[in-house]
Amino acid sequence: MTGDLGRVMDGQLGDAIDDRVADALEDYIAEGRLDGRVRARRSPGGIAAIVAAGVAAVLLPWCLILAATLPSTYEAGNWKLTWIGLDCATAVAAGITAYLLHKGNKYAALTAMAAGTLLIADAWFDVSTAGAGFDRTLSMTEALLLELPLAVCAFVVATRELGRR
Repeated sequence: MTGDLGRVMDGQLGDAIDDRVADALEDYIAEGRLDGRVRARRSPGGIAAIVAAGVAAVLLPWCLILAATLPSTYEAGNWKLTWIGLDCATAVAAGITAYLLHKGNKYAALTAMAAGTLLIADAWFDVSTAGAGFDRTLSMTEALLLELPLAVCAFVVATRELGRR
């Protein structure tokens, strides 16, 4: 038999592949393209992309379940702790961002994104949990004049910082 099929039948295909791989490795080593270090294969996004897709796949149906089952009102415990914690987290993220910007640290983009996200969450929860009347008007005013514009500023800072790297 002739060709690759004949080699398979004769058990020589494995030897032919081994010879080709060995020749390629010798060429890479001779040209300095292979330094002997083993590197992990990485696909774009890798496992993080799979995990993020899994989270989205689980949360989207969960949102529909919540929409159908949650009561429209609920009395929450630890109300003060919740709001103080959110505002403190926002202040810490903004403070760390200011410090990192001052130091010229590339991680300022991350903390700016966190601060912007926390500001949007704060605006959302302020408005959606406010009672009718003055409380809702005050919450809307704060969201439109303070929290959302500051969030946009934080995202602009993050984008600018990412562009510098």
